[in-house]
Amino acid sequence: MIKTIIFDIGGVLIGYDWTKYMMDLFNNDETTVNKLKENIFKHWDEVDRGVLSEDELLALFTKDIPELTNEVKLFWENLGDALWQYDFTKDWLNDLKNRGYQILFLSNWSHHVKECAPKQLDFLPLTDGGVFSYKVNLIKPDHAIYKEIIKQYNLIPEECVFLDDRLDNCEAAKECGMNAVQVINHEIAVENLEKLLTK
Repeated sequence: MIKTIIFDIGGVLIGYDWTKYMMDLFNNDETTVNKLKENIFKHWDEVDRGVLSEDELLALFTKDIPELTNEVKLFWENLGDALWQYDFTKDWLNDLKNRGYQILFLSNWSHHVKECAPKQLDFLPLTDGGVFSYKVNLIKPDHAIYKEIIKQYNLIPEECVFLDDRLDNCEAAKECGMNAVQVINHEIAVENLEKLLTK
């Protein structure tokens, strides 16, 4: 019987579109945007892991594109604009909480992005807690981060279901003994979650 529902955040409770954000920010300059994406996102695991300082991250991003240092900083300072909370997020969490489920989150998320998106993350008080990757210096799909949330909240893995938009993260959750639902879109995710909850 499922007692705890664990949510990833990006792509599950919050939407994001890095390309649109960057194209808007840099006047549809595709060449600049492509260079920035290539040099920033190959290091994004380190952003989420939370070990490096902001200066160290910016140095990594700009190592091969020093001429775009100002653009990298502009991207970094305004990146909350790439994120939005889904319309269904709070209703979904409230419904599941009212039905008696423990609601937790487990997300690859950096301190900086959290600081840039207070409004988008204002559903967090509706949860019973959770684990951000930057706080434990671990990222999914490393089994260690799943074991961390199990330990922190005294969970029985078989009584948990984990929702994530990435298949590899769902597979890792299953390898740690949890049930998992991959979120391809919201409607299918709700349907597949409800099937597990009624078992």
